[in-house]
Amino acid sequence: TQPTPYRRPRTLAGLALRSLLTLSSARLIRTLSFTLTVLPSQIPRCYPRRFPHPPPTDWPAWLKIGFLPNSRGGCNDLILSGHATVTSTLACALTSVAGNGTLSRAVWTLVAVDYAIEALEGLHYSVDMWLGCVVTCLLWVLTRGAEREGERERKELWRKLRWQQSQQLQQQQLQQQQQQKQQLYEHSSRTPQWNGTVIGMYALPTILGFLILTVVPEAYVNYFLVGYTLWAGGIVFRWGQTNYSQHILLCLLYVTLAAYL
Repeated sequence: TQPTPYRRPRTLAGLALRSLLTLSSARLIRTLSFTLTVLPSQIPRCYPRRFPHPPPTDWPAWLKIGFLPNSRGGCNDLILSGHATVTSTLACALTSVAGNGTLSRAVWTLVAVDYAIEALEGLHYSVDMWLGCVVTCLLWVLTRGAEREGERERKELWRKLRWQQSQQLQQQQLQQQQQQKQQLYEHSSRTPQWNGTVIGMYALPTILGFLILTVVPEAYVNYFLVGYTLWAGGIVFRWGQTNYSQHILLCLLYVTLAAYL
């Protein structure tokens, strides 16, 4: 008989990477969507209430106003709802980790109530919230492959377990694999020798995120987030799924959510 495949555990870094891919893909679809179709705002005299009137004629000032993070939105209803993409991503991540039917129903009920309030207050059309939720959930399913273990050794061990030929061979090799797995776990969890270089490497992403949120003017936050994302992507591309790259991805997730929520 074929052995039961060894179930791959999930990691916080993998969950963060999947959430970032889902959210960024949803925001890209949102940009393309409202480039094609823009609906008028439901709020009377929206522009004079939220933006300088008359609008600036100098293009640097115009760009500066356009890049200000504004939780109240603009003066057009932008399909898909950015609010719905963020809350749906967080709901997908929470319910996938919890694995509890009651909690999942409670979370999605709260999300539905939130969307209803947004539509009733005239902040969004109902179709914006609906499409934002549906598209984000579909993207969450499509990005399932992003959750991968960081250590290549563990992947090789699980692959060997899946291809064992007989029950007897499984019993023998399973014990060996468990021992090797324990050794890998002890090696990976062993406290490193912290020195100034290591401390600086791990402190740099956190300090950069803190400065972006507290020091950088709102008009330039988006530029810094783009640069932070490119830097994090370069680290992951060069070093792969290491502990340091996972730390940078988590910092990027927190900084992005803090800037837009």
